[in-house]
Amino acid sequence: MLETFSPTASYFEILDAPVAVDDVTLTRKFRELSRKYHPDRWATADTETQAQALDASAFLNDAYRTLRDPFTRAEYLLRRERGVNLAENKGTVKPPQELFAQVLELQEALMEFREAQMEDDDATIAQLRPTLESARTEFESAYQGMADRLQTLFVAWDAETSHQQTLDALAEVIGTRGYLRRVLGNLNDTLR
Repeated sequence: MLETFSPTASYFEILDAPVAVDDVTLTRKFRELSRKYHPDRWATADTETQAQALDASAFLNDAYRTLRDPFTRAEYLLRRERGVNLAENKGTVKPPQELFAQVLELQEALMEFREAQMEDDDATIAQLRPTLESARTEFESAYQGMADRLQTLFVAWDAETSHQQTLDALAEVIGTRGYLRRVLGNLNDTLR
């Protein structure tokens, strides 16, 4: 008989991993469990066991995909611990004020750049492109810095008994990430 997962178990429990699990350990644990639950291994079992293996395998795949990316791991923690559905709460977390001011300036430059493109104004395009490319590099660096910040917060989570401050910090990072992603998307679309 195939041992199945509890429907209330967290991905961390299933993979026997701390929140701050590193990529190598996460992948190793996932592969160990994948071998155990892979549907091909249970192909000759009864129909119920085959269905359980298929469900367990799908659950493991979802857990691994979620936990291997620091942003989806943070979103999962927020959803699990606070019941926060980030898709419904878009825009509820405000970006830091200095980032907001920086983006307002950038939006003006983007509008001017797009106008110059429509008018075939090569001089203005040449003047603004370095500014926009520099902004893109800066925002990409900030985005990577948020991934690093998440890893620090995951370590804090594993060391704490009260997680409220860490959850607040995770929510702030995830909210800022969404904002930065939109800005980078606009920059990338414009600079093509």
